[in-house]
Amino acid sequence: MSPWSLLVLSAAFLLGPWVLMPRRRSDAEVRGVLHLLWGLNSFICSLWYGLETEEMAPLPEHGPAILIANHTSSIDPMLLQARCRRVLGFLIAREVFENWAFRPICTVLGCIPVKRDGQDLSATRAALRALKEGRVVPVFPEGRIVPTSGRELGEPRPGVAFIVLHARVPVIPAYIWGTTETDDIWKGLLTPTRANVTFGRPIEPAEIAPEGPIDKERLAEVSDRLMEAIDELRARVMQRDELRRGEAAHEGRGPDGARRPVGRAGAVSGDRSAVPTA
Repeated sequence: MSPWSLLVLSAAFLLGPWVLMPRRRSDAEVRGVLHLLWGLNSFICSLWYGLETEEMAPLPEHGPAILIANHTSSIDPMLLQARCRRVLGFLIAREVFENWAFRPICTVLGCIPVKRDGQDLSATRAALRALKEGRVVPVFPEGRIVPTSGRELGEPRPGVAFIVLHARVPVIPAYIWGTTETDDIWKGLLTPTRANVTFGRPIEPAEIAPEGPIDKERLAEVSDRLMEAIDELRARVMQRDELRRGEAAHEGRGPDGARRPVGRAGAVSGDRSAVPTA
């Protein structure tokens, strides 16, 4: 049996029970072909991209919401969708949307093509329409890939704040780390990694900004607030990983959790260097 045949049979074995099981109310959007694609995407994210978290995004079961996240790699949409039981129609670069390899899946998911110059009013209107229809719209406030595996965050673009202020719907922050450090789309897709995603609590519109006129100063204030929500998740993850490394060192283990050889004097041997934090 060829490796590809074995992979297909393994996928069918793992996905079969999930595809046949009754769906919950929260899975109402993920039905038909999307039901199968969601399972296949989750399988790929776990097997190839090493997605470790089992945490699901705290999205409402129905109704509009905005999902924001830092942008580390071309696989970010796949990672987020694997942990969301709502269909995510991303705002995606127009050249990616129009690529023959991505257009079919982008169309099925209801992705919104957007120009990279940040001045695409048609994309903004499409996002607001999608929210008015009760959909979840995920956006990357940075507007571009920052290929540092989540260690650094880029400057936010005002277009996301504009959508948030006009839509007045809950905003769910997410933090992605552990992805391949590249902004090349194909390299990001083809390189195996150990990725992770964590979610914050939903932020209600009143917490972000009170209702009122929208100007440049207000857009900048809301943009900073959105990035602060992502940065708070990053700080939480870094603190947690630091504690784990401290506990591992105390127990004579490496950063990966494997026990290191201990000499007769009791000193821990092996590499003592810390793994770069996300």
